Amino acid sequence: MKKLNKYILSIFLLAFALLLIWSPKEAYAIDQEEDTIVNGVFIDTVDISGMTVKEAQAAVKNHIEGLRSKSFAVIVGDNTIITTMGELGYIYEPNPNDHIRHAIGLGKAGNLIKRYKDNKDIEHGKKVYPLTYSYDEGKLRQIIEEGAERYKVSPKNATFTRKNDKFHFTDHVLGSRMEVDSTYIAIKEKLDDWNRMDFVVHATMVDVEPQFTKESLEKSTSILGEFTTEYKSSSEDRAANLANGARLINNAVLYPGDVFSSYTYLLPFSLDNGYYMAGSYNAGRIEQTIGGGACQVTTTLYNAVLFAELDVVERSAHSMTVSYVDLAFDAAIAEGSKNFRFSNNTDMPILIEAFSDDRKITFRIWGNETRDTENRIVKYENKVISETAPSQAEKVTKDPTRPTSYRKVTQSAKRGYSAELYKVVYENGVEVSRELINKSNYKAEPAHVTIGSKKN
Repeated sequence: MKKLNKYILSIFLLAFALLLIWSPKEAYAIDQEEDTIVNGVFIDTVDISGMTVKEAQAAVKNHIEGLRSKSFAVIVGDNTIITTMGELGYIYEPNPNDHIRHAIGLGKAGNLIKRYKDNKDIEHGKKVYPLTYSYDEGKLRQIIEEGAERYKVSPKNATFTRKNDKFHFTDHVLGSRMEVDSTYIAIKEKLDDWNRMDFVVHATMVDVEPQFTKESLEKSTSILGEFTTEYKSSSEDRAANLANGARLINNAVLYPGDVFSSYTYLLPFSLDNGYYMAGSYNAGRIEQTIGGGACQVTTTLYNAVLFAELDVVERSAHSMTVSYVDLAFDAAIAEGSKNFRFSNNTDMPILIEAFSDDRKITFRIWGNETRDTENRIVKYENKVISETAPSQAEKVTKDPTRPTSYRKVTQSAKRGYSAELYKVVYENGVEVSRELINKSNYKAEPAHVTIGSKKN
């Protein structure tokens, strides 16, 4: 009898053990749409208790999209850069669906021991499936660098003017820029320990000083070059044009490397820009044009530039000789064809002072004098290469309103020349260099005569 009881007990224990490890497919199918997740189950912070697979997937998707829409702001001076987590390439790992497929089987799938353990775990506390996230660190740096470039504030150099024989200085203005590396680190620290809330980071800003302060400009108060020409025989309108040209250029400031263009300061040649009708060269003759006389402005400036030893970028001779400077010392201006340009080749800003007085126009170029002004002298010498006599045949214009006895020379004959200009440098009274500066050609022109042709 005892043997029979032991046998029956053994059979029972074997059956029980088989029951514990047995998990037939028909006992539970996790793909059933109506199955729900047991209570106390979370994916990240999303409570998916009592949800079907589709409901849990939708809830987790909404959660993730909500996080991707979260944003952070970077304060850059007076500006703000706002970036969403989605723009930063924010993603979750692993795939949340893997957790959902596992959660739907909690307490239902597996053998008896597993189901029992799952249920006991949930009873003692919620079951949380963690999600880890990542973002594109390269994209973060790109956003910061682009913002730094967009919102940088350039400093402003100090500037100066000259009025009533005195200098007046305007102080510099500091600029600012974002320090990219430290700002990147500050944002990254926030993201690496993100509490899933919007946040703000103040960018690390540094001041940017300009190249030239008021103190440095105070060194640019020496005359580097100066020149004066006269216009005593000019008409009132031509004299007014020269005064206007000086006014337009006066107090122009050039920083190192800047190029001065006469077009920029003197154009347009119009009544609205302060000009009058006066004589100027055109196709071998003197004609009345708006702005006539502007060439004497650029010529006077050219000579001041030569003595300041600045780099001449563009210069053209007149078509015919002029009376106010010697051959090759002139610099013509004609809109669309002739311009006078030079660059500031010094290490400091220069100021151009221009004024007219007593039928004279003067240009002074102020800057930081670094040349040896005691032992070194610069002179300019021109050399006539060839000379051409004007044609004996006069250029005649007939005036039908005048009698045939009328005759007037409207433009005297002009000789033609080919000339060169040289820069000669002396040190301690000894010539040390001679440099060709320009070659200039002037056309010969016969006399222009107007005769009457009125019929009796």
